Amino acid sequence: MRKTPLVVLIDGSCALCNGTAAWLACRDVAGAMVFATNQGEVARIAGEPAGGDMGTIVVWDGSRRLVRSAAVLALLRTLGGGWRLLAWLACLCPGTLRDFLYDQVARRRHRFTGPAACTRLSPHHLAE
Repeated sequence: MRKTPLVVLIDGSCALCNGTAAWLACRDVAGAMVFATNQGEVARIAGEPAGGDMGTIVVWDGSRRLVRSAAVLALLRTLGGGWRLLAWLACLCPGTLRDFLYDQVARRRHRFTGPAACTRLSPHHLAE
């Protein structure tokens, strides 16, 4: 079990980001993740730039700041089980390729999902 939870910062107005966070929250049985918006008070305290980093997911693992594919892999490892195996297999792929694929999805994320009103995390799921 983790000593400190992962702080997961997401774009609060992105339906894909919210859906992913809701999916992670449902599978995080150990309670090892805390979710917050990347423009809120938690992000500011964590040391994020003013206005947040809107182009990517940010995961704070203690004092380490992980972004893009490294953040996703950390989240999958934290879920454990088959997800940990998937993260291990993904590590065999070069980081530049993983980040390129992440960026392609991130650029098109508003096309993949419905409007921002379709967010799935309720305010009580977010640490603010």
